[in-house]
Amino acid sequence: MTSFIAVIALAHLSVWAACAESQGDSRLPPHSAPSLVEPLDGATTWQSIPHFQWKPLFDAKPEAMPSYVIQIATDKDFKTVADQDALAAVVLWYVPDKELPAGTYWWRVAGVDAEGTQGPWSEPRRFTVQAAPVFRVQAGASFEEIRKVVREAAAHTPARVVFDKGEYRLDPGGPNAFVNLADVEDLTIDGGGASVIFTRAAPIAMLTRCRRALLKGFAFDYDPPVYTAGRVVAKDVEAGTIDVDILPGHSLPDEFAAFRDDRKGMVVSEAEGCAIKRGAALVISNAGFQRIDGRRYRFQLANPKQAAQFDAGDIYVLDPRWRKESGGAAVSVFGGEDVVLFDLTIRGAANECLNSSYTDRHAILRVRLERKDGRALSVNNGGNNHHNARAGPWIEGCLFENTGDDICHVNGLVMGIERLIAADRLLLPLSQPYDQFGAEVTLDVRVGDRLQFFDAGRGRLVAERRVTAAASSENALAVTLNEPVEGLVPGRLVPAKGATQAALGNKEVTQVYDASRMCGQFVFRHNICRNGRRVGVLAKGEGGLIEGNVFENLGGGGVEMWNAPFEGLGATDYVVRGNTIRDCGRLDREHAAIWTTIFKTGGSRLQRNLLIADNDISGFPGQAILLRDAENVVIRGNRIALNEPAPAEDAEAKAIVQANTDGVTLEGNVVTNPSPGVRGQGRSRQP
Repeated sequence: MTSFIAVIALAHLSVWAACAESQGDSRLPPHSAPSLVEPLDGATTWQSIPHFQWKPLFDAKPEAMPSYVIQIATDKDFKTVADQDALAAVVLWYVPDKELPAGTYWWRVAGVDAEGTQGPWSEPRRFTVQAAPVFRVQAGASFEEIRKVVREAAAHTPARVVFDKGEYRLDPGGPNAFVNLADVEDLTIDGGGASVIFTRAAPIAMLTRCRRALLKGFAFDYDPPVYTAGRVVAKDVEAGTIDVDILPGHSLPDEFAAFRDDRKGMVVSEAEGCAIKRGAALVISNAGFQRIDGRRYRFQLANPKQAAQFDAGDIYVLDPRWRKESGGAAVSVFGGEDVVLFDLTIRGAANECLNSSYTDRHAILRVRLERKDGRALSVNNGGNNHHNARAGPWIEGCLFENTGDDICHVNGLVMGIERLIAADRLLLPLSQPYDQFGAEVTLDVRVGDRLQFFDAGRGRLVAERRVTAAASSENALAVTLNEPVEGLVPGRLVPAKGATQAALGNKEVTQVYDASRMCGQFVFRHNICRNGRRVGVLAKGEGGLIEGNVFENLGGGGVEMWNAPFEGLGATDYVVRGNTIRDCGRLDREHAAIWTTIFKTGGSRLQRNLLIADNDISGFPGQAILLRDAENVVIRGNRIALNEPAPAEDAEAKAIVQANTDGVTLEGNVVTNPSPGVRGQGRSRQP
């Protein structure tokens, strides 16, 4: 099988550039068609949602963005098309947003240049979707009975596990995953519309090194919910306390140790769909609580001044991470490839919800993180957190609402240097404090990977180098670079005291990122993201498409591109288009509906080659687009409604703000002022 990293490495090189350089990279080469990679001609798969992959035909430039069209048909003449789509040329793969029934199919791809001219179709390839043998879960099965059937199917793949429709009320007996699989291929687990209710905090699925696995057709919930919340009935600003009535159906704060051990909280507005309260802080921690009477509790706030942020009727939410019980996330996918989540409804998660590390071509389709009536959250932490993929994930057609952190975050985790062997050789410790998969994959640094060396204290890229050799020993990985590097500072990136990952670490030490496994070829399409605590999509990586989404009532922006302290690094070759971003920016922080930066800002311009086009932005306090530390950016055809009036000649400058940029083009953006007598919600302030 052709390695997908080879495709990624070619993403900036046109396969026809040597013979057509004079024509311009974004125009269609005469008589050229894309070269198909996977599936191979005549291939058979038991995966009803396979991926499709091809080699690049264009150098995808933001000022003249070409595209690819793909067709999948049930006949070789393509008279009966089962699925078709068009993608910006920054993306070289495709995942259908629906299942393909068992049968024989043909597929083909064509290039479309920036002027809209379609070239010839590739030679079509045939593949077959096969139906696997069925293992059935009977209605009313216990937790252990279900796991036994799944284990039996996993030992006899290809296979499908099919549940009888109905409600399964399950006690996992501790931090045990409903589905726990390792090294399994060609397995489908089909809920058939089953409803699964857990009676304690526990993970839904843990999939390790699995390939071509599909989880579909379930609704998951927790009873009681894995967070708790109360309606504010009184506050004492001088004492720094609030009195709340715990919501019906929610646990009392003193029922579980998690509410005492993890005291972070947030304030949401019930009248606005339980979105985070406008102008509130991201985190409102308490220093303890006491029962006043019945379900009424008094909370002493850790920062007494924050009591002023509450009003009667607000909802105070306690959203602990349940670290021991949660297994890290509701659904954790470690390693492997072609793992698909399809048609799932998830109404609770004790920590992050959908999490992957080192998983290539992970697809999340028609998944709903849903806030149930009478509740304040869907999941306690982020909706999606995906780390270190070489390709993907692909996320489409989903609903993500009321998450306790970012809707979606893709990145590559930071590494530190143990020792400099020579100017072109270094030693990376296999045990990295921020790495979530660790020595089992020897940090997954391969020959051809592009390493970025970053000085976090100055916000500057020290160097970029290719890996020419990588050899692992018991505790370290020796890496040879294609050229020497000067100025690297070895040392361990140690988390702050009491933190596991989210810490600033040691800024004196050179940070190392593998740009080849930073979730490149990321796709986020046609999703609805609302009422989340913070950011819609926080993106990094090489090659990404964020299009046709709705972002509303978020605490932060719709699309943000910046390096977290231990997650990075920059976004390159990205298309952000056709999105609707309305009434976001509710938090008291500096941000924008679409925002790029590098921390420390003013250093290297690491957000590169971006097309931001045809987005509708309204209701955002302050600037709509804040472009920092970026180069080669086209901002075209966006429709921006200012939240506060500005002179017509200053409107675009108020809406689109730049700092430390180069090569930015503004074309055809329409900026409008509020109607007379209407003012916005106020400007964002710097923290």
